[in-house]
Amino acid sequence: MLPFLKNTKEAGVSGPIESIERKSDNEDEQYDVMEAAAEDLMNAIHAKDVKAIAEALRAAFELADSEPHMEGPHTNV
Repeated sequence: MLPFLKNTKEAGVSGPIESIERKSDNEDEQYDVMEAAAEDLMNAIHAKDVKAIAEALRAAFELADSEPHMEGPHTNV
């Protein structure tokens, strides 16, 4: 075997990876899914990514529709 092809070092072994638990900066503050959807929309607009904008809008409308609300006479057709 050619000398530069010989393994001169042993392979390294990595230990277990510690998981990181993420917490809100302000523990009293609730996570607002609409704010997250708005942030996604804003990032998509800044990136000028039409597909990401459409996806963010769909997500926001689905979130809004899933919240408790009263149906009005406009739906009783």
